[in-house]
Amino acid sequence: MHEVVRKHCMDYLMKNADYFSNYVTEDFTTYINRKRKNNCHGNHIEMQAMAEMYNRPVEVYQYSTEPINTFHGIHQNHDEPIRVSYHRNIHYNSVVNPNKATIGVGLGLPAFKPGYADQSLMKSAIKTSEESWIEQQMLEDKKRATDWEATNEAIEEQVARESYLQWLRDQEKQARQPRKASATCSSATAAASSGLDDWSARSPRQRDSDPSHSELTTAPSTNNKPPSPAGAALILSKPPSPCAPGPSNQSRHHLEYRAIMQEMSPTAFGLTDWEDDEILASVLAVSQQEYLDKIKHQSTGMHREREPSPDSS
Repeated sequence: MHEVVRKHCMDYLMKNADYFSNYVTEDFTTYINRKRKNNCHGNHIEMQAMAEMYNRPVEVYQYSTEPINTFHGIHQNHDEPIRVSYHRNIHYNSVVNPNKATIGVGLGLPAFKPGYADQSLMKSAIKTSEESWIEQQMLEDKKRATDWEATNEAIEEQVARESYLQWLRDQEKQARQPRKASATCSSATAAASSGLDDWSARSPRQRDSDPSHSELTTAPSTNNKPPSPAGAALILSKPPSPCAPGPSNQSRHHLEYRAIMQEMSPTAFGLTDWEDDEILASVLAVSQQEYLDKIKHQSTGMHREREPSPDSS
């Protein structure tokens, strides 16, 4: 814009050289060629030419609110003047009214409204700023959402990994425990089951006629060792001591019998772990009661045999 205005001003001076040459002391052509350069400042002659070209007055201020010089156009109008300030006698500065736009007045532009360009630029700048701000906010929201999703995925993956490792540890522990239990109890279970099978395979009469059975039935008078059918396998593996007193240790043997019955595996009675505990308890109670009745009956018969008859006295 500056180069265009300078060119138009110099061309206007050359067309009106007869008038403006009277105000120049040097050769007018040399003056015009020098003023066409962008680094050369203008003076009163150029301001008068521009006032006539654009039909706008030019006011020059120095150190007061009243202009020291005014250049008028060819035709009088009500357009705002071009205002400049002259300081230190070396340079002109532009003076602009911030409350009234005057840029572009006098250029002959059709349907031109002063300040409308500034308003349009301001609206465009605001719209661009809002759009840029909205896009930036949307981008930030997407970044936060992406970070949140990535964090959740990382947490879920970590939890799944820890859960899977814990499950593997539990499975390994469960796999080790049955092996130890089966290794320690295999011999006792086999012995108890074999003894019980031999005992249950015989009829009640064969059990009574068996010498080992008769020894077991007479054992309470001397040793008070309970030979219950359920614990026959374990009792046979532990022979009674010949020096143990009979009646004085009867309660102790009953306690040992109960402890043996409680410690025996259900497989010794032909049961499994999946059967009800009530059935096992009832069977043990009936067997114990039968054994106690039998012991009581045998002890009563032996006591009668030992008592002397009245005839012998």
